[in-house]
Formats: sequence, C-alpha cells, structure tokens
Amino acid sequence: MFFRSCIRNITTYREVLLALLAMATTSAGDASSTTSDDMRKLPVPLPARVNEIASWLTAPRHFTPPFSDRAWWDVRRSLPATPSLLAKARRYAGEPTPVLTEELYFDYDRTGLRPKFERPFHHRPARLQTFALAEGLLNDGTFLPLVEKELDAILDEPSWALPAHTRSRHQNRKVWADARDYVDLAAASKAWTIATTDWLLGDRLSPALRARVRSEIRARVLIPWITRVRVGHRRDFWWMNAGHNWNAVCNSGVVGTALLIEDDPHERAGFIAAWEALIPLYLAGFAADGFCYEGIGYWAYGFGNYLACAEAVRLATGGRLDLLAAPHVASIARFAHEWQLVPGLYPPFGDTVPEARPAAWITDFVALRLGSGAAGPSPTLEYPPGLGGQFFATLLELSLYDNILAHSPPPPPSLPLRSWFPDGGALISRGPRLSLAVKGGRNDIPHGHNDAGSFVLTLDGYSILSDPGRDDYTARTFGPERYTSDLMNSRGHPVPLVAGQLQKNDGRAVTLRTEFTRKRDLWELDLAPAYAVPTLVKLTRTFVLNRAGEGSLEIIDRVVFSTPQTFGNALVIRPDQQCEAVGENRFRVQNKTGAVNVVIDARDHKTLPLAQTVLTGIQPGNPSRGTRLGINLASVVSEAEIRITLTPAAPGNTPEDRTPPRDA
Repeated sequence: MFFRSCIRNITTYREVLLALLAMATTSAGDASSTTSDDMRKLPVPLPARVNEIASWLTAPRHFTPPFSDRAWWDVRRSLPATPSLLAKARRYAGEPTPVLTEELYFDYDRTGLRPKFERPFHHRPARLQTFALAEGLLNDGTFLPLVEKELDAILDEPSWALPAHTRSRHQNRKVWADARDYVDLAAASKAWTIATTDWLLGDRLSPALRARVRSEIRARVLIPWITRVRVGHRRDFWWMNAGHNWNAVCNSGVVGTALLIEDDPHERAGFIAAWEALIPLYLAGFAADGFCYEGIGYWAYGFGNYLACAEAVRLATGGRLDLLAAPHVASIARFAHEWQLVPGLYPPFGDTVPEARPAAWITDFVALRLGSGAAGPSPTLEYPPGLGGQFFATLLELSLYDNILAHSPPPPPSLPLRSWFPDGGALISRGPRLSLAVKGGRNDIPHGHNDAGSFVLTLDGYSILSDPGRDDYTARTFGPERYTSDLMNSRGHPVPLVAGQLQKNDGRAVTLRTEFTRKRDLWELDLAPAYAVPTLVKLTRTFVLNRAGEGSLEIIDRVVFSTPQTFGNALVIRPDQQCEAVGENRFRVQNKTGAVNVVIDARDHKTLPLAQTVLTGIQPGNPSRGTRLGINLASVVSEAEIRITLTPAAPGNTPEDRTPPRDA
C-alpha cells in the first residue's frame, strides 16, 4: 500500500504529517494526474502498529470516572451550575420526547430547509445527556427511566445521519432507513453521546438496552467506518481524508465511541491506528502559521473534537500516544487567542456567525494542556447539543476543573498589537480604540465567501463596520446557487465592484507589502487576481491602521484599466446600524455603542451619491442581513484612487482608562 511505503522509514510525527499531506496532495490534486478513485484511497495502518497500540491499552475509560464512583461524583453536586442543570432536567421531564417521522425527514427534500426536522432531532440527545448527568449527580434513580426512554427513542431512529447530509449520497433513497449506516457529523456525534451515557451508567441500564446500544452503534457507525479503513477506500464517506472539520468531527466521534464500546483491546487499537493515520490530513488543512480558513466557529467545532479525541487516545494509551505534541498543533491552538479583535470578539468572515466563540471547555483545555490563553473558573454543565450531542465535552471540562483549582491558572494574556498570519493571508491590527481584521488569501476555501480584501472594524470593543457572516444553511447554500446570495458573493462584503463585476469564486488577494510598527500597521494587497475583468491592469488595496491619538483607519484602492470602466468601493453595515450624511463626501456610521466618521477622497474624480443596497441571503423572503453602502465613481475611468478615512466620531475614555494592546 502507498501509505506503508510512505512511512517505512519515517520516525517523527512531523514526517508522518508531511508524508500524509503529500499523499493527500497526490490524491486530491490536479485532475490530469489522478483519478477520482485515487481521491478515495485511505492510508491503511500497519498491523505492527495496531499490535503495538493494543499492548498499551487497558480497560476502556473516559475523561471522568463512571457514576458508580460516588466519591468523585458526589463532590460535583456542589458546583454552581448544578441547580440550573437539575432545573432543566425537571423541565424536560415534563415534556414529551420530540416526535420524528418519515414526513419530517423528507421535508428537507421537498423544501430545502433544515430546521423542521433538525430541531427535534438535535433536542433528543440534548435531553439524553441532561437526564444522564442529572441522574449521575443525584444518584437516586429519579431520571434513570427517562434516560432509558430517551435512549430507546434514539435507537429507534431509522438513521442518525441528517437528511441534508444524506440526500446527495443516497439519491435513490425511498425511506429514512435507506441511510441507516451512513455516518455524518450527526451520526458520529450521536454515537459518542450514546456510548458516553452507557459508559457512565453501566449496569444501572438494563442488560437488554446495553446490548441494543452496542448492536446499533456497531451496525450504524463502527462497522461501516472500520470496513472502509481495512480496504483502504473511503467509498461514500468522502470526509474520512478531508482537510476540514468533517474529518475531525466524524473520525473523532467514531473513535471516541469505539474506545468506550469495544472491549477487545486489539479492536480498539485498530480504530486508534486508523485515526492516527487520518487525522494529520485534517491538520494539514490549516495554514502553516495555524490559521483556520474555516473561521473560529469551525475551528472550535473541528479542532475541539480533535482535542477531545486526542486526549481520549492519550488516556487510553497511558500517555504513550499523544498527538497534541506536534509543533503544528500548538500553532493551531494559539489561533483562538490570536484571532480575537478584542477579548471575546472574532471576525465573522465566511460561514462564521458574528457571535461565534469557542466553548469554555475548549479554551480551558488549550490553556491547561497547550499553554495558550486562560482557563475559566467553573464548569457550566450546559453545552449546545450540536449535531448529535457533545456529552464528551461536559465530561472533559469536569475533568479539567480539579486541575484549574489546583493550579490557579493566571489571568488571560493581553492581546498583542497585531496578529499576523502570512501563510493564512489574514491580519488583526489593534489600537487603543480601533481594531481591524483583514482577510486576504483565497476565496475558494472551506466555508469561504468571495471576500478577498474584506475587513471588520471595531470601536471601543464593539463591531462598528463588519462582515455579515454566515448565511442560512439550506439545500442551495452548498450547491451551484451558493453565490447567488449577497452574503456569499462579494456584493455583501466591503470590497470593490470592478467594471460592474463581482469577485470570482476562485479569486485571491496577494500580499505586496507590509509595514508593521508600534505607531501604525500597513498591509498592501493585490486584488486584481480576485476579478475576471479582461481590461483590469492593476488593482491594489492598502490598509493603514494608525494608533496615534484616537486612531484612524485608511483604506486606499488604486485601479488601472486598459480601457475606461466603472469602479466603486463599499462599506457594509448591519440592519441595526444607521448611516447619515454630515457633509460633502462625508458621512457617519453608528450603532448603539458609538460612531465613526467616514471621509471619501477620490482625488480628481467625482463620486455618485451613496448607493444603499439591501443585502439578501440565499433564502427568499428572509429579512435583510445588512446594507451595502456603495461608494461609486460618477464616470468611467482608466486610472483612479479612492481613499476612505475612518475616525472615531467622539472622544473615548481618557487614556489612563484604556488598556492598549501589548507590543508584539
């Protein structure tokens, strides 16, 4: 096998990573040098490696002891979050198990909309983990019947995969059960949630139910996955060797489940060895500097699942296999801290919602195990169910709590003047009042939009000029109609309109120059490769964040055409913001927390009145997601410059009340 020949003389994890990346490049690269079948090939673990891992394994274990360890669990009753958790469990107990039907399952096929089925589908594992944790804390049998009832309902579901994920893989499906053994994000996570519940409660669950749990998990998830590993072919599980969050979430969910369900050490070792071979392909999807192209939301989702499974493998092997020790992992882990505009606020580029931020268990784990960021004070015991549940996350944070108390972690480190990702093509530049995030790089990235050269600006810790972020997820969002949405094409982003043309799907921005000092940061980009305009000779965009005084931001666009064309720039505001003119070529953008003055200078060219275009998303009839403030030249040009200068509209706090970023 190719994988065996690749690793025969490899001795370090980094070399393994590079070898696997080479294989991924070979299998997923130029269509002229490979076939679609090559892309489906998987690395097959060596039998010797499986045997070695098997020799390290003892009995299955999790992040916490099972509920039978009352000395450990009784102490957790006094956690501040326990009353809220128990109140939720009692509320759920008074509600029926959400109903799921064939008609609901196929609603997505009819309408292309996901919530009608997914809301009750996701609520079931949320109820399960709430009932199970409540039973573990009280230990009085109150919630045990509810746990068993919820488990039975989930095991009765014909498939654990989402219709949005199975439609394109099972075009001829006639009934829900046709996707019974298809593994997706939801199926892998749901299996891990079920296995976690079984492991925690153990023999308190009925023998028949425990036997059914194992039978269903093996038939639906474990056997389909390990069969593809053993034949070295992913078949329709396209995500097994992908370079994005699906690899980490699905593969980690499967392996996390196997570590709890499979009693035979050799079987568990087979899953670990396969995960060890597949997960570097996920890590290779990050930039060399740790930048996550998918954004902070998918960093938390994918990397969070990777962290959890890596820790589960480390514990299972007695510390002998620690995939968090690779240098690239440390740079990826730092991304969550470095990508903040201000503490707790991240740029919503691509398919990122504006409020996205990592869950506490992830930042706690990264702080304690990898030394980046800071750990929080106490477990919340409450996490969004996600696609299939995240019961493992609750246990992982509970396991960290003792560590947090024992070591009294230091406060979070201050953010630097800038976070520069030259490989990822992104910059965050911070000042006393204004902070700027800029996206360069490519458009054709996982969960990316056509937004090369886009930016986000904060004033006094709040977003003042932003990017609309993620659109609704429907059947059209990830199909050929994706870029009909203003939020995903470049109309919904503060980037130029060139000769009436939006950016192309495979467009990119290329760094021309950087100048970083304590007083100011400058980044000049070549945006010409982002547009398919034959007459475009040159298009550059320069960002200059000045930190002196109240601070300012300049955005300078320079364009040259071979024949005269139209040209314009834009800012984007949210629906809750206002824009008002304050003079010729001057206007003010404000929200509830502040305002910035905007000055337009087009040199020798006149500009048209501000063109306000309401931005619409992928789903017709949904409310507007913002407004494009078009700054367009009044006539066609062969060469032009538009300079936008933004400054705070009112003085901020006195300097001694501010905490400027530390120098980098």
